[in-house]
Amino acid sequence: MTESESASSAYERGVGAGRIEQRLQGHDEHLRHINGSIDSMTQALQVLTEELRANAALLSANVTSGRRDAVERDKIAAVRIEEAGLFDSRSTVRWTRWQRWVAVVGAIILVVNFGLGLYLAFGR
Repeated sequence: MTESESASSAYERGVGAGRIEQRLQGHDEHLRHINGSIDSMTQALQVLTEELRANAALLSANVTSGRRDAVERDKIAAVRIEEAGLFDSRSTVRWTRWQRWVAVVGAIILVVNFGLGLYLAFGR
């Protein structure tokens, strides 16, 4: 092998190694780009996960509050119905037998007096 063949062979090996180096460098940049994309996607997913958890907690709190409000409304309605029932039972007066007789006799006396007043007013 001559020196020019040896230099040519070394040159070809250097060019080949340069191409390999360049391709490897391109692959490294591509992998860095992929890793950066994966990192940004991971961060975005973490943000979305936290937002979803916060929204789920808010929804759960609203549902619990709504149920509690419904239970409170039902209790208030039951108390009001009970109070209305007590009021009705208090307002319903049961007269005893002698109270009824007194009322009937009083009504008869009132009618007789009214009739007597009319008779005296127009009868003379």
